Amino acid sequence: MNIAPQDPPCKGMKVIEFATMVSGPFSGQMLADLGAEVIKIEPVTGDPLRVMRPHNNGLPAYFHQMNRSKKSLALDLKTADGVKIAKQLVKDADVVLENFKPGTMEKIGLGYDELRKDNPGLIFATINGFGADGPYANRPAYDHVIQGLSGVMEQFGKFADTGKPAPIHNPIADKLAATTLTQGILAALLGRERNGGIGQTVSVSLLDAYTTFMLHEQMANNTFQHEGREQIGDVKLHFPIETSDGYVIGHVQLDPQFHALCRICGREELIDDPRFKDPWSRISRYGEMWEEIQKGTRNFTTKELVENAATKNVPLAPVNSIEDFFEDPQVRHSQTWFDIEDDECGPIRNLKYPVEFGVSQIDTQHRGPLLNEHGDEILSSLK
Repeated sequence: MNIAPQDPPCKGMKVIEFATMVSGPFSGQMLADLGAEVIKIEPVTGDPLRVMRPHNNGLPAYFHQMNRSKKSLALDLKTADGVKIAKQLVKDADVVLENFKPGTMEKIGLGYDELRKDNPGLIFATINGFGADGPYANRPAYDHVIQGLSGVMEQFGKFADTGKPAPIHNPIADKLAATTLTQGILAALLGRERNGGIGQTVSVSLLDAYTTFMLHEQMANNTFQHEGREQIGDVKLHFPIETSDGYVIGHVQLDPQFHALCRICGREELIDDPRFKDPWSRISRYGEMWEEIQKGTRNFTTKELVENAATKNVPLAPVNSIEDFFEDPQVRHSQTWFDIEDDECGPIRNLKYPVEFGVSQIDTQHRGPLLNEHGDEILSSLK
């Protein structure tokens, strides 16, 4: 299919999504943002994410944030009729996207080997917890299971009241797997274009995606494997700094940055302090350095300190609330968030698709679907 230069880059692509919760649906949403037609196959009870609150006229906020611009078709894949309809939809699809436990699609008759009989160019994309095989393959896996297994969770902080290791309070493993799978899907589609139309499977596990993204810094002491290798202590680079009315945070590493910050906050004597004489000395004593620095920063408001730092090329930012973020002038200028008007649900706030194209235009002005909202439309197209 030929598309005009200004069309979204994935216009004409058809994706059938058999996925629930976050990891698979977020990947499907990115493809929808890029212009693909994404048909979300839901159980008749709906994606479990639909139970999340708040709701508005049957649309859950969190479900919307993972499923905008898609079409919803409710099918019972435990029945022969449901599987038959799904197969019909896949016959002319470019991509199947699924995040069931390994082997589930095969058990219901929708595995890759079955589907490619009628569609040899199909890209069959899978997200699973631990991989298709191995000792954990059939274990249930959710985001925070992977955070705990990865070996990095206890380094990110502790619960203030118990001192227990604290996870990142965000399904980051799910979303990293989604973005990684989307890259793989687009690469496979490019490969199909170049190899004469041959499809293939693309698979990402939460475990691999998360650890590949997160462990580089944490495994510094495990990089070199020779006996007697150099070891370093735990380096805490990130330290919120108190101001008179809040906090700022930054990454002050280079000598000019450090010297300028010392002068800004009235702690010039730290410039010649041997504890902080060079970048590595500061990195290895970041907590100590910031404790000294904030003796000066407490005399400034957050706004004063950030603005003064900007004039001296010192990287600092306020520690914002979500409401502060929505009002930030750079955020508003970049339209990092935007509101859409919907007949069913009124104004709905969204986050932008983060890639900007010089020519291609994408359209993200659509809400997530109500359950089976497009059922009649989709089924009538099969007749």
